[in-house]
Amino acid sequence: MLDIQQIKDLRHELFDHAEISSKEFQTKKILMDFLRQHTSLQLVDCGDFFYAKHIEEHPSKPSIALRADYDALLTPSGKAKHLCGHDGHSATLCGLACLMEGNTYDRNIFLLFQPEEETGCGAKKCLKLFELEDVDEIYGLHNLPGKEFGHVYTRYNTFACASEGVILKFQGLPTHAAYPELGINPSHAVATLLLEVEEYVKKDFFDGMVLSTVIGVSLGEKAFGASAEKAEVYLTLRAERSVDLKKLETHVLEISKSLSTKEKLDFSYELVDEFPSVENHRECVDDLVRILNAEVLDVPMRWSEDYGHYLNHCKGAFFGIGAGVDYSGLHTLHYEYNDDLLELSIEAFHRILKK
Repeated sequence: MLDIQQIKDLRHELFDHAEISSKEFQTKKILMDFLRQHTSLQLVDCGDFFYAKHIEEHPSKPSIALRADYDALLTPSGKAKHLCGHDGHSATLCGLACLMEGNTYDRNIFLLFQPEEETGCGAKKCLKLFELEDVDEIYGLHNLPGKEFGHVYTRYNTFACASEGVILKFQGLPTHAAYPELGINPSHAVATLLLEVEEYVKKDFFDGMVLSTVIGVSLGEKAFGASAEKAEVYLTLRAERSVDLKKLETHVLEISKSLSTKEKLDFSYELVDEFPSVENHRECVDDLVRILNAEVLDVPMRWSEDYGHYLNHCKGAFFGIGAGVDYSGLHTLHYEYNDDLLELSIEAFHRILKK
């Protein structure tokens, strides 16, 4: 039985005990304790993540997994806070579990609770679900500030873009600022790199949107008697499709290596926060349009979601529910999940189970 106030209280408890990626120990306990207390679902603790399962004796319909994330973000003050609504997503899945209690669906159902979405690491760990269980389809949702409240949105092909962070490291030779010709300063290579990458993303080499954003540049030190000897460049690369992200990454690294060779710099790099594109399966989007009256977006969300890993292993789709046109944006300090979305999100998931 669903008690929506109980689910709102759970969401607030999760909000008050927010934990960052890979540190969600209390969050996981709160969720598992709630499910044990209020449902008869079997819980499977996989260490890094857990899931609840509803198994029927002779199901004739495809099995379905529904996913929610539960990690928080680190604020500039160093405090963990739910600025993306993952507390609402996981509370939604708990609400669905309560609503499912005592019902049959002619299918097996798996409620997947995922950590570490913000770093792009969680979904890869949760792929173990597909080894442990026979999952035919998977669905997930996200709250969408800036969109009409309660409206459901999805998209054929890419719903959310692929992205990754790239750290480019250049090492030259130190020298006195009065004798720059005696050292190797990476500043010219860095400047050339940034300009060339900016021009490259404007060219018609890609099937969809691509973007390179300069996150930061660290070059030398504030020591006016010394020529800069090392530099680091931080870029976020983004693309509508994972294949185009790889193409952009390859080009950025090729430019960096070429400039380093020309300028006699040592070069190394690191890739972080890697997210695949979330590429929905057409027939599952058809179901969302039919069941939820979902609006099909013309362009993908520019932000990234590690949910794309699941769609590389299983048929499924991702969708969003509008939190309000004027609602505070995701990852902003004034954002908090809109409790009024809980019942609508629970019902959306429930309709999927009943299809």
